[in-house]
Amino acid sequence: MSGAQAVGGVRGGLERVLLVVLLVWAVAASAAAAYMYQQAEGLRSELSSAKAALAATESELRALRARVVLVNVAIDYGNGTVKWFNSTPLPQGATVLTALLCTASRVEYVYGKYGAYVRAVDGVEEKILSKSEGYSWLWYIFKEGKWAMGPVAADAYKLSDGDTIMWRYEHWKF
Repeated sequence: MSGAQAVGGVRGGLERVLLVVLLVWAVAASAAAAYMYQQAEGLRSELSSAKAALAATESELRALRARVVLVNVAIDYGNGTVKWFNSTPLPQGATVLTALLCTASRVEYVYGKYGAYVRAVDGVEEKILSKSEGYSWLWYIFKEGKWAMGPVAADAYKLSDGDTIMWRYEHWKF
């Protein structure tokens, strides 16, 4: 065998090895691409299902949100303690009394000719010192940047979404 034949034989062997390597690489790359495509299709299907479930949940949430009001409720015990219950969910048509009943631990009230009258909240009871002086529970609503005393009895005022109310134990005197 001559030197040219030897070089040609080595070159031919290298070309065959290189061809086999390229063929293996092509098959492996094609298999990997097919696997990745299959995985992507599965994820695309999962994403589509998740989007549909999210849309259904959002629809249910909108329907539920239409039946609920979110209000902020404060209870001022008159001794420096004020408890806040922000974004309290209540059913549409809920009153100031409903808000108190849903946030305080214990509420004592009676009905009179003007509506519900709160006598005690969480064990803090009204104290009538005389005909012209005492301590009672009054409710306020935050409107136009200031607190205003409730215009009607607590069971007569229907809350709107976003209202902020406060129950305050306070001293009164005529």
